[in-house]
Amino acid sequence: MTTDAMLPAGTVLLSDSSAFGCQGGVHFYVPATGLRGFFALGGDLVGATGIALEADGDVLVTKDRHHPGGGTLLRLSRSHGTTKQTVVSSDGNLVSPMAVAVESDGGILVADIAAKGAGAVIRIHPVTGKQTVLSVGDATGDPLFPCGLCVEADGGIVTVEQAGPVPEPPAPQVVRIDPVSGARTVISSGGSLRSPVDVVIDHDGNIMVVDANAFEGFVGGVIKVDPVSGKQTTVSSGGGFDTPAAIAIEADGTLLVTDNKALTREPTVFRVDPVTGEQRVLAMGPPFTYLSGVRVVPAH
Repeated sequence: MTTDAMLPAGTVLLSDSSAFGCQGGVHFYVPATGLRGFFALGGDLVGATGIALEADGDVLVTKDRHHPGGGTLLRLSRSHGTTKQTVVSSDGNLVSPMAVAVESDGGILVADIAAKGAGAVIRIHPVTGKQTVLSVGDATGDPLFPCGLCVEADGGIVTVEQAGPVPEPPAPQVVRIDPVSGARTVISSGGSLRSPVDVVIDHDGNIMVVDANAFEGFVGGVIKVDPVSGKQTTVSSGGGFDTPAAIAIEADGTLLVTDNKALTREPTVFRVDPVTGEQRVLAMGPPFTYLSGVRVVPAH
């Protein structure tokens, strides 16, 4: 039985790097009913970072090597109320994977902020776990350091990149990667971008970036980036945000943004109106500990 047979469409899945006594886990929250709980807990999930869903409903989670074990990509499949964890791929090029996405043909993409010394986007075969480096930065001039990634409708890969640790680092930027050649094209750079950490494509093809400290007072927010011109438009900033960490999109286009220091300094999931920027709390507080990724179960 697949994930979406166990959980209804619209269910919010949240990776948590240190849930329940630092075991790590994946929470579920059903907005329609308010039901919440653990989809998976413990095992290899300590240090969980990014999260994605495969076409059959299985859940993919990346794990940072700074926690026990190495950089790892896990598959979580659930049946009869029990979640099974399987290692898809580990070690090799995986050092500090931060985000994961799935291509239309089922290929898995991982953004690793430390792979190859300057960060890389790695393609992983969903069955064999074979790793292929698709795109890698240059620590001396064109660092990659990807923190988030997503896939456009035409297969283009979009990443958000941090400034690199060089004497005069380039500005943070949004980059498109060719899925065949790995060639990189800068879509947008600088402007409001300070610490972009995650990215999603909205229903109109716009690029929605969550930045941990983009605005006055170093509070974070959501920035819309035109996929052609690179023009940046502020969607939402300040308000309940402190240091937003991850972003997803619901079926009606509403944005979901996680923030681990919001409001009462508790991990919080906000709903953000993509037009007005209005922020509303969807869920907050325990058992959330450190929310590192968010995805929504789609309708099929």
